[in-house]
Amino acid sequence: MRTGYRTKLVLTAVAVLLAAGSFALFAPSGPAVAFSSGGLFLDVQVESATLVARGAAVDVTLEVTCSGTSTAEVFVSVTQKAGSGVARGSGFETVGCTGSGEQVVVRVLASPGKTFKQGIAVVSAEIFACGTRVCGSETDSETVDLRR
Repeated sequence: MRTGYRTKLVLTAVAVLLAAGSFALFAPSGPAVAFSSGGLFLDVQVESATLVARGAAVDVTLEVTCSGTSTAEVFVSVTQKAGSGVARGSGFETVGCTGSGEQVVVRVLASPGKTFKQGIAVVSAEIFACGTRVCGSETDSETVDLRR
């Protein structure tokens, strides 16, 4: 009887491990977890990007949430293959922290030499702030389709 109990226990353990592994493998993953520590909360999500001034710049729309501080700094970079080279640029904005998600548009100026074109680009955003006891940052990077 003891052998039957042990076999049943092993089979149950194997079934649980297989089920958990399948769930972890096939369950949809959510967005990155935001930074939260010592009362400071930071989150940034890249939403879209639009060409402006014939590719001299890109307006990047972000969803920004922060609390535990009055302001945060948002840094955005755009990189795109442009012919045999690379077009790139960066932009910076100080945002107010209300604790609610807010849309923020950051203008990214193209570096000298190459302009942005319609097509695929990589947009990276980082939010940084310090609370009363801790500093932190959170990032997001997305592939976007630049359009006018």
